[in-house]
Amino acid sequence: MTSPSARVALACACLAAVPPAAASAQTHDVPLSPEAWVATDSVLDTTLLGRDCLYINRGVALARGAAMENGTLELDVAASDRTTFLGISFRAASPTFSNVIYLRPVLVDLTDDIQYGPAFNSVGVAWQVFHGPGANGEAEIPRNRWIHLRLELDGPVARFFVDTATTPNLVVPRVVASGGTGLGVWAGAFGRGAYFSNIRFTPRPATTASVPPPAPPSGALLHWELSNTIEVADFTPDALPDLARLTWQSVAPEPDGLVLINRYRAMPAGGTPRDSTGAVLTDSVMTGRMAGARVVYARTTITATRDEVRKLEYAYSNGVVIYLNGRPLVMAMNPSGMRAALASMARAGDAVYLPLRRGRNELVFAVVELTGGWAYSARLH
Repeated sequence: MTSPSARVALACACLAAVPPAAASAQTHDVPLSPEAWVATDSVLDTTLLGRDCLYINRGVALARGAAMENGTLELDVAASDRTTFLGISFRAASPTFSNVIYLRPVLVDLTDDIQYGPAFNSVGVAWQVFHGPGANGEAEIPRNRWIHLRLELDGPVARFFVDTATTPNLVVPRVVASGGTGLGVWAGAFGRGAYFSNIRFTPRPATTASVPPPAPPSGALLHWELSNTIEVADFTPDALPDLARLTWQSVAPEPDGLVLINRYRAMPAGGTPRDSTGAVLTDSVMTGRMAGARVVYARTTITATRDEVRKLEYAYSNGVVIYLNGRPLVMAMNPSGMRAALASMARAGDAVYLPLRRGRNELVFAVVELTGGWAYSARLH
């Protein structure tokens, strides 16, 4: 008789060995045994509501040997009374570098019961950056009941169906490039558990015609370097450090001009400082030196043909200090709860006037992050 571990190894080997042509026409069942998964935390095989299932307390678990860039992923999920988040990882390059769609059973009658976003260099999703149309959807997320999920991946587009829905509860028009094909399940950075069963996937070729990515807006600043991560204790908002002592990396913005720092640096998982009543400690936030936060500097050069004043529109999450030629010009903070309950990243609405001098001008952003997504963009008028 073949042992359970041997059966898992055989199933994983078969998944990995399926050639692309055959995989495009075949549905693969993913084993529920813990040995069949690569996880950021513990994985258990258990039973819930009368069926065998997989349980993860937190983080991500990817199925060994499962690979699908385009096709359909289907599974059943269940939230207990404790569950806060549960969802799926796809097009994963590793357990900590994937795209995620997840459910929020803690919410009622809101428009973001469903959330899409990349989870790069983290198990946490950049939900504050990816928010609104194309990233959020509505669905009833009951507890203590199995519900069915179906994800259809077709080129840049992802369509997500919850339970018995015949039309998508969420359509993501352009999935963020992640460079992977792995598949798995997700339970968030903070835990409290989620259950998964009947996991299967069917790879298929993409049918959606290749759509050119959106062009960045006119005036978008696209040539940036990022520093190494700075611990908040070493951050002084009113003065730049010696930039020559930092380590710099040239980075490429996303197609729309957004610089997704999560793609290059590990995101912290902190929280907005609050008092005993839950009110945000505004004075603490406005120091930029909140416990658990991290900072990265981003720099670029603006060349002016004469002395002039130009308007710079900018976006950020969760905070930013902007410097021109070494001088701080503006500080803005928007962690969760300070301006709004969720504090999603506004892509427009903030601007500063830059006193440019003739020749080269160095523009530096100090981008402060607590949790929920690390990003910024800048557009010169």
